[in-house]
Amino acid sequence: MQAKGENGELLKNIAQHIIENNQNTNNNITVLTNNSNFQNLDENSLKNELINIKYTPNNLDLNTVLLQLNKRKTLKTNTLNKNIIISDFQVSTNKNKIDFTNVNSTTQLLQVTPSNNTNIFIDSVFITTKNIEEITVNVRIKSSKISNLSVPVSLFESEKLVGKSTAQFKNNQSKTIQFTIPNTTTFNGKITLVDNFLTFDNDFYFSVSAPSKINVLSIGKSSSFLAKIYTENEFNFTTTPLPNLNYNTLQNQHLILLNELENIPQELVDNLLSFSKNGGSIVIIPAINSNLNSYNSFLKTLQIGTVTSKIEQEHQITTINYSHPLIKDVFEKKVTNFQYPTASIYFENAFYASTDILKFDHNSTFISSTDFTNSSVYWVASPLEKNTSNFTQSSLIVPVFYNFAKQSLHASQLYYTISPTTTIDVATSIEKDEVLTVSNTNTKFIPLQTISQNKVRLHFENNILKSGFYTIFRGENAIKTIAFNYNRTESNLNYLNVAPLIAQNEKVSMATSLEAVFKNIHDEQKINWLFKWFLAFSVLFLFIEMLILKYFNI
Repeated sequence: MQAKGENGELLKNIAQHIIENNQNTNNNITVLTNNSNFQNLDENSLKNELINIKYTPNNLDLNTVLLQLNKRKTLKTNTLNKNIIISDFQVSTNKNKIDFTNVNSTTQLLQVTPSNNTNIFIDSVFITTKNIEEITVNVRIKSSKISNLSVPVSLFESEKLVGKSTAQFKNNQSKTIQFTIPNTTTFNGKITLVDNFLTFDNDFYFSVSAPSKINVLSIGKSSSFLAKIYTENEFNFTTTPLPNLNYNTLQNQHLILLNELENIPQELVDNLLSFSKNGGSIVIIPAINSNLNSYNSFLKTLQIGTVTSKIEQEHQITTINYSHPLIKDVFEKKVTNFQYPTASIYFENAFYASTDILKFDHNSTFISSTDFTNSSVYWVASPLEKNTSNFTQSSLIVPVFYNFAKQSLHASQLYYTISPTTTIDVATSIEKDEVLTVSNTNTKFIPLQTISQNKVRLHFENNILKSGFYTIFRGENAIKTIAFNYNRTESNLNYLNVAPLIAQNEKVSMATSLEAVFKNIHDEQKINWLFKWFLAFSVLFLFIEMLILKYFNI
């Protein structure tokens, strides 16, 4: 609604039209926006709220709006109630199939459209190559329509201009350009282009910082494949046999692997339960001769379920759950012709709420995950020694085990999209009476946070409503800088054809203009006012007639 119509920005123009057309001082109007609710406003209050109305990155789908309006209808009695939904009705408002059948009060839809529907915007930023000295940053520029424009694009480090380029579309809708930046400890970058039509998506913020190393501990058998995956440039990897385990180090880990232990002692169970509750993730790889009573005691303590039996029969590992977070970014497309790994021994389970990641050819679980509020437990159904399984020689071993660790710490991304569901893990330890704060030049706040032994998970609900850089502080010490950007779903300027959607409900109609909407309201109020007078006169005449009949002999 920031797009421009014939009389300026759509949102501001509509607000002005409402102020001009709301001439009835007896009206009480409630205004619902994507992030605000102004109840029963008189003429002056309505004017003040509309003059000060702000853009918001929050996006409501149309079904949510209809539910809110229906709920308000149930609270109204003896009131001339009319709903007016004013929007550009972008396709993004139709996240779920719009259902107008349950609308229970008179509703008019006013669709406003911009004078131009060509928008150039920065869609995303990503890194393709990185070496000791340089990082190649790719910037994807998009146009809502096929274009031949050449658009200048600039790169800033904070406020300093460090690079310029041009996005030449050449009868296309997308163009990717590259910038090279130094591989330094931190780089807070802002990409900017010039497009005067719609401005909220002309800037894009990103932050490159040295990643925190992830602490990974393997308890039990020493396996060479783990050391090859958990390399020292990204991980602090240690392995120890169970008798040599220092229990004091467990709470400092992000990921713990139980690598083919035959028994899991109660002391380890107690420590791992605390570790899991504090946000640590666990991978369980059983041994050939695992004591199932010991394993089930541990699994029941975690409230996962039980291992039911040991099966000695060879099966291929054939099914990949491509939608699982551990896998979804690994493959560009579904793989149908890779060499399937096998396992000759595996353990069947009866878990309560696990999600399969990999499965055998007979649909039994090979690897699964059970997710808790801020941690996960991964189950590998087979021992991974070479005599039992060749999974460690397959192409799946590296991404699966690598992502076990990466998922255990929500590492800082290049940027985040403003959303009520964003969470970020900060690798730091704080005391119970301490909190992390987040601030930029305009605001400072304390987000909801979950404190673990070696990390703090920040939950950004509706704290951030403006794109830019935000710094996370522990006391007066800056820990890291993160970048937030507006969602680009409304940048494509694709609009719904609403008329066919409302044909199924006679209470819903399309309005031609805001003036027509207010004229209709005025006419209904006038009819309602005349009806009340006619009703009053009818009662009066009936009373007079009764008096005449009583006192006059007619």
